[in-house]
Amino acid sequence: MRSILFVFWVCLTFAPTFSESSILKHVQQGDLLAAQGQLDRAIEEYEKALAAGAGSAQFLNRLGEAYLRVENFNMAVTTFRKSLRERPGQLSVYSRLGEIYLASGKLDSAIHYVKEALVLAPDAGAVHSSLGGLYLQAGERLKAKAHLDSALRIDTRNPEAHRFLGFYFTHADSFDTAREHFEKILDFLPNDFEAHNNIAFLHARQRQYRQALEYYKRAKDLAGDAFEAHTTNLQIEAVRAIMDGKVRARYILVKSQAAARDLLQRIESGEDFGSLAQKFSLAPNAQFGGDTDFFGAGELMSEFEEAVMQLQVGEISDIVQVSMGFMIIQRMN
Repeated sequence: MRSILFVFWVCLTFAPTFSESSILKHVQQGDLLAAQGQLDRAIEEYEKALAAGAGSAQFLNRLGEAYLRVENFNMAVTTFRKSLRERPGQLSVYSRLGEIYLASGKLDSAIHYVKEALVLAPDAGAVHSSLGGLYLQAGERLKAKAHLDSALRIDTRNPEAHRFLGFYFTHADSFDTAREHFEKILDFLPNDFEAHNNIAFLHARQRQYRQALEYYKRAKDLAGDAFEAHTTNLQIEAVRAIMDGKVRARYILVKSQAAARDLLQRIESGEDFGSLAQKFSLAPNAQFGGDTDFFGAGELMSEFEEAVMQLQVGEISDIVQVSMGFMIIQRMN
């Protein structure tokens, strides 16, 4: 009799309660739906588990990831913060919060959480490179450079550190040094699309067009989707046009000199040239922001071509009178 009572007591003590069984059921169903890509339904099951009492850091991280994948950033943040309260010191969660705030455009908050991650792992090169990239976006170049240098001291093969340093030196107009960092990436990631694309861009900026064309062609072969392939192909066409001596510009055409003068003042005050062209230009290319595309000598009006050739790249002309009215012109290449 005693043995029967003992077995009965063990079953009562260690058998899962109804609540625990319900939690497990909802979590397992959520996992299954998430694996099938049915994220909204997976979240519904996870939320039922949460309502039934689920609250471990591991579960909350799973729910936070699901929110993140459907771009519900507010709920992802709330859930990951609960996870940190449940189990403080999770490096991956601090990094995740930094990524979410960055995606949400909240740069200061992103920096805060990645700095918290750095406190937990001061020798983590990946955290240093992430923080360096954030500081670079915030315009704090000295802090960015310090963290990126630290990342490379920890691991010379850190691709993100080299990538961000490539951007750093590009903005400083140190194109050779920038290119060296992107080339380093190719030493250990030879099929990196972005590195090829950036190297091509730098060669083009230095008017090394044959080298630019070579790297753009490689980038096109490595493109991960149709958009990347299309944009790279546009760059290839642009470089070929330049090599063929063609020029690209954009312009705004209006009837009166007074209207042209008003628009020129607005451009000089910082308004966008292309947007103003779309709103006010009388030319048929107004819908494209006044873009002429590439043209060679003799293809457009002589007075227009002469005005373009007198401009530096990016420079905006004074008011130019033509037979159809008055123009403001910007040279694009």
